[in-house]
Amino acid sequence: MLLVDDEDREYTADIDDRLRAALEAVSTRRSEQTVNKTPSSSLRPRDIQTRIRAGESAEEVAAVAGTTVEKILAFAGPVLAEREHMAQRAQQASVRRRPGEASSTARTLGEAVGAHFQTMYADPGSVNWDSYRRPDGRWKLTGEYETPERSGIAELIYDIPGNFVELENDDARWLTGEKLEAPVPEPEPVTDDMLAARRRRAQSSTASAPAAPAAPATPPPASPPAAAAKPAPVDVDTPLEAFLGDETPTEKQAPVPAEPEPSAEPVAEPAPVEPTAAAETPAEDEPAEDATQKPAKKSASRRKRASVPSWDEIMFGGGKPE
Repeated sequence: MLLVDDEDREYTADIDDRLRAALEAVSTRRSEQTVNKTPSSSLRPRDIQTRIRAGESAEEVAAVAGTTVEKILAFAGPVLAEREHMAQRAQQASVRRRPGEASSTARTLGEAVGAHFQTMYADPGSVNWDSYRRPDGRWKLTGEYETPERSGIAELIYDIPGNFVELENDDARWLTGEKLEAPVPEPEPVTDDMLAARRRRAQSSTASAPAAPAAPATPPPASPPAAAAKPAPVDVDTPLEAFLGDETPTEKQAPVPAEPEPSAEPVAEPAPVEPTAAAETPAEDEPAEDATQKPAKKSASRRKRASVPSWDEIMFGGGKPE
């Protein structure tokens, strides 16, 4: 019979009746314990420990094995203790820096971290240290920290034979007290020369062009042209003296006619006035009267000669009644 212990050492033993009885008794007692402890997946205890030693957590291994964290911790406990021990040991190692990196007076990693945290009045014990073994056999050290100035996870490489640590990232350098350089801004992507020239020309023309006044959203309505003032109608019945006596200034007042306009009512054209015999026949054409004619007759003929047609007779026709 071949036996293997936890350290992979092999043993052989002869099988007899006494050994069979002992094995049956032991297997009966352990069967109940094994049912609760053994994961339901194909992961063996050795596989679980290998994963934990490589940096996986118990929760991650439990998710892969399809079992609970408590069952994984039954096999992962010793390996987790080993990782914690290596993290504490690495803090006692010296810090190896790259050429050109500033060095401090601290001799070990723990001293460097403590001196830097004192300048910030922070507790160096707040750093959460952990370690795990890489596939090449070297141990990697991590330190998770959070301070008012900066927070992150420092990564270091712990060399067991040389008893020193190497700084792997900026968080590790800052954690040990180094001053980090300001990050260099990334250069803008290079564009085509012709496209860049067009953009510069467009920007310069836009900057030099005067700003056009903003047009109103809705143009104001155009005012209609002022209608020409029409002269007020003149009442033909209004006497001329009313126009002559009105001195009130008016806007664009029509000129006052010198003579009254004819009536608006349709009036027949005045008939031509035929001069009377008395008007047309001169006094000389009348037959001579006797010198013996009475003075009364002379006055009557003289009154007929003074009869001249009036304005109304000329305009409306007709003569004066005798």
